[in-house]
Amino acid sequence: MVVIGHRVFGHVPAWLGGHLHRLPTSMTFGITGPFNGQKRRVEAVSAMFRAVPFETVIETGTYRALTTMHLRSQTAAPIATVEVNKRYFEYSKKRLRKFDGVHQFLGHSPQVLEKLRSDAAWQAQPCFFYLDAHWLNDLPLLDELHVIRQGWRDFAALIDDFRVDGDDGYQFDDYGAGKTLELSLLVGVPELTDLHVFWPAASSVKETGARRGWVVVASPGTVADALANVPELRSAGTLASQA
Repeated sequence: MVVIGHRVFGHVPAWLGGHLHRLPTSMTFGITGPFNGQKRRVEAVSAMFRAVPFETVIETGTYRALTTMHLRSQTAAPIATVEVNKRYFEYSKKRLRKFDGVHQFLGHSPQVLEKLRSDAAWQAQPCFFYLDAHWLNDLPLLDELHVIRQGWRDFAALIDDFRVDGDDGYQFDDYGAGKTLELSLLVGVPELTDLHVFWPAASSVKETGARRGWVVVASPGTVADALANVPELRSAGTLASQA
């Protein structure tokens, strides 16, 4: 159904597509609520923000801005949200205009992250990243993590649509060989080996909404140490230990 929605909106101008996406969620093939409508994940993210004093928030993949608006409720830190699709950008611009401190960027996420990492306005740390820009043939995750590792020292990055080790009830993105969002995609990448891995502690049977899988990778030191004490997360060591 989501693919049908993309096809329909692909034949209208961006400004009109932005208005059409203001229709009720059920008519635009979306999910009600932030983080795919997953209450256990919402609770986990709230716990992360209580445990770590994030000074900056950066989201890739704005879509309909439901998660962006929820993140605004979790922190007073500046929020950057990146969207490559012009129609979603136009829609979310209307939805987010009343939210102070939320800045929108149109473009491919690795390129926008490159700009943000050289901008002092987005260097306050620790930084919380929500990475959800992947779609079909566009899988920028490794490029995103490369830029993040080059630009930020203290961070946690929550990756959406990820295969959860030990729980097949969570759904994940699989676009074929070498394009599956799973741990093997990250393991063995030299610049990522010291990152700490955290899975959702809640079983998929206790999750709501779309039940999409996710993982958090965090920089070593204070951020990883704080997240290790969050009950809503299941620590799995470093990426190096997963090899």
